[in-house]
Amino acid sequence: MYKDRVLKSYRHLVDEKVFVDSDGKNLAPKIFYDRFENAFLNIQHILREFDLLDCCTVNPDLLWGATLSYFEDIARLKLFHDHLFVQTDKIYAYEVFWYLRDHPIQIEKQDEIPYEYLYVNEYVFTYWLIRKIAAELASRFAPNIQIDDFIRKFEEHDLVKEFQIKIYYTFRYRPYTAQSLLLLIEAFMVAAEFTLQVT
Repeated sequence: MYKDRVLKSYRHLVDEKVFVDSDGKNLAPKIFYDRFENAFLNIQHILREFDLLDCCTVNPDLLWGATLSYFEDIARLKLFHDHLFVQTDKIYAYEVFWYLRDHPIQIEKQDEIPYEYLYVNEYVFTYWLIRKIAAELASRFAPNIQIDDFIRKFEEHDLVKEFQIKIYYTFRYRPYTAQSLLLLIEAFMVAAEFTLQVT
């Protein structure tokens, strides 16, 4: 199974010029590597935040495979809908789905990791998704509501912490798809926009 995964070619994603800018320039190789590098650095940052760098590592092969699988799905969406760009909510949903599926974070020191982080991929990518939602809310709504340090306040709010627990539970125990994650994010954004409009 793993051997088949390693040998799978994603060359068509470059050759078919699915990922181009408005001038038609093929961006594929650069955006693939940039997303991989940013994900690697962001995961490392989160592991550092939770003091997990001593017992966990990011497997670059698994992360690269997840990155390419993500772009495979995004290519299908772009071709099906004939869109040059993909909405941000879809990016977050498909990205998190593939990272969770491929488990790029590996526990190296099983005896040293605290029990609450034992399912480290589910834990980290729950936090990752909350942070992405916070950033998107900030970009869409923060200028209108003028809240200082919006992302930090959002992440630390009790309601968001409860929501984070539910997402983690879903990642651990329930079936989910990239599409169901997309619906979760879209529903959250609609609720936030509605609240902003009626207040």
